[in-house]
Amino acid sequence: MPTPWLKRIKETGQLTVFNKATAWTDSIHAAMTTFNGLSMGVKLVNEQQEKSANIVIILANGPQQYKYYGDIADSGSDFTADSLSGETSALIDKRMKAIFFAAIFLPGKIPKATKDQKQVVVVHEFIHASGMPGEHEDVGIMFPQMKESGSGLIEYLPDQDAKPMPPIRLGPQTRCKIQMVWSGASCP
Repeated sequence: MPTPWLKRIKETGQLTVFNKATAWTDSIHAAMTTFNGLSMGVKLVNEQQEKSANIVIILANGPQQYKYYGDIADSGSDFTADSLSGETSALIDKRMKAIFFAAIFLPGKIPKATKDQKQVVVVHEFIHASGMPGEHEDVGIMFPQMKESGSGLIEYLPDQDAKPMPPIRLGPQTRCKIQMVWSGASCP
């Protein structure tokens, strides 16, 4: 089930992003541009002040926590820093049932990852952060497990004619769920 952001944030139509994972900066910028081109009803914009950001991106060398005012975003104890997979921790207001902050933990011990592979990981995590925390789909960017293919990534069980990403392939349920969170559109 998709999770909306707080109404005051949702009404802006954007999420602000602060990057603490400077080793991934080029891939993060490319991922933001790609995400914004997916037409899901929400745009990502850079934020200069860490404490003002809706999303903070962290390079983690193992399980890690991020303190956000009185709350803690956690990568989970099983986070591994040596695989091409990130982790998004969305902080949710239990009363309003809405996200108020998200931390994205990226793997810090990937010596040979390409810019394209990193971009795919970041776009996947941006989608989690934008309203699909913990959710996946059977096709495209939100497939739960990816494998290396050329300079990009592809699902472990790809459709017959699927090509490595990027360019990003977005499954229909992913697009629908994010549009539902941000614009109130219904899924067919």
